[in-house]
Amino acid sequence: LQEAICSFVIACAVRELRGQGSEHSSMLIHVTRYVDVQNIVREQVEEEVRRMRQKITRGIDSDGLLDKLRSLWEQDFLYVRDRVAELSPAEERPPEMPSWEEVQAALPNVIGDIEIRSINGTAKDALDYATPGAALKVIAIGGDKLARGLTLEGLCVSYFVRTTKMYDT
Repeated sequence: LQEAICSFVIACAVRELRGQGSEHSSMLIHVTRYVDVQNIVREQVEEEVRRMRQKITRGIDSDGLLDKLRSLWEQDFLYVRDRVAELSPAEERPPEMPSWEEVQAALPNVIGDIEIRSINGTAKDALDYATPGAALKVIAIGGDKLARGLTLEGLCVSYFVRTTKMYDT
């Protein structure tokens, strides 16, 4: 889950650098259909994002967060982009990626905009994608309501925990 959150933060930074900062960016977390457990997960995610925000905006890297982010950038984002480019015809190749230095410079602004919301039958949070000029950067935590039928605009990262017996896993 920590890696998925890091991936979302990086994806938001890249979207910002590509001029897509005024568009919505979403992450979906579905670990259970039980609301009490979703609330615990929300608290954990809020704490993780808060810690990341403090470290990135203050330039504190005592636990190697920036090294972890850079490693994820190089081993996942760049690697996958390069593999897709190799397998794609020239007219369908993905755009070039920004440099790590550009991504790192965009992180403080991006992580400051990320919100964590609960989306379930009892939560009062809502995802208002219709407000003009208000691009959401949101981590949505929920259960079946979130996973079945709700469209998350600008979905960048999905984190699901399911048994392999599920048909759509």
